[in-house]
Amino acid sequence: MTFAHLVIPLRYFPVKVILLHFFECTIKRRLLYDIGKIFKANELNKLISQIKGEERGMNKLLRSALSMLFVCSLLLPIIAGVSKAGNPAYSITEYPSVNTATVDGKWTSNDEWTDTPATDLTGNATGKFGYNIQDFTNLGVEWIIEIFTDNTNDAGDYWQICFDDGNDGGTTPDTDDFKIEIIGHTTLKVYKGTGTGWQEFTPEAGEIRWNNTISASPWNSTPHWILEIVDTSKTSGQVQIPNPPPTGMRIAAYDASTSTLAAWAPNSSANVPNTWGVVAGYSTEPIPEGFGVGVVVLLTCAAFAVSFYCLRKRPKTPTYGTIKL
Repeated sequence: MTFAHLVIPLRYFPVKVILLHFFECTIKRRLLYDIGKIFKANELNKLISQIKGEERGMNKLLRSALSMLFVCSLLLPIIAGVSKAGNPAYSITEYPSVNTATVDGKWTSNDEWTDTPATDLTGNATGKFGYNIQDFTNLGVEWIIEIFTDNTNDAGDYWQICFDDGNDGGTTPDTDDFKIEIIGHTTLKVYKGTGTGWQEFTPEAGEIRWNNTISASPWNSTPHWILEIVDTSKTSGQVQIPNPPPTGMRIAAYDASTSTLAAWAPNSSANVPNTWGVVAGYSTEPIPEGFGVGVVVLLTCAAFAVSFYCLRKRPKTPTYGTIKL
């Protein structure tokens, strides 16, 4: 399975027409230079000025086109996918990992999960989670989930990951929906939708790898529960998400000692896919480190500044009684 790159279709951009017209203007000038040896110069000056005007217009259009492409390259990091179901107000992008996580239930190094967007878990408890695809060969996926408000070990605690492969939503779990649940920090259970509810089944050995510990992290310095979990392949085994995004997803962490829940999307239910969040698209490149909204805005402004400079009016070149080419 491969992911198609999203490109800007050239048929929607008149590059061919622009270039043909540019070369047409150049040929006209060459012909007029030769004709000028025969005809009077003052009769050709008007024609030449007209052609130069065409050239200046085409040069401006070319510069404008290049500026537009530059802006698009900043704002469109080859991300594809459109939300169809789930809660479109809560969406993330699937990025590839820079380094595959060590599944030990904690940050093995301070940069282990800096290649994932940190997304808030909210409710009457708080936390964060990160999600990445490991590579585009095995198509393994990995999560880190942290609940900042829980540091007690209770039999009723649980982690939940739900996903809807086709992002077709619904009011009950469909047959392409899965739920991974870890109860009491010790027991893994996996479920598949039936159309009316959930049916538990046994995944293949080694298909789901996980670990959780009480540790501090770069996201929160107070020791709290952290889960790292990996589905070794989206396209093989018993748990499969074979289609590229959009994919419905829900993440939750429950603290039994305080009866509090942290979840994404907020107020979502594991039993109602319509309430889940959405992995709305994917990128073939890792998340740009430090490439936040502010940087995008600055670079975009720079692109428009360059465009304005290139397209600004210049003083007209004075003409004399001779032909200027």
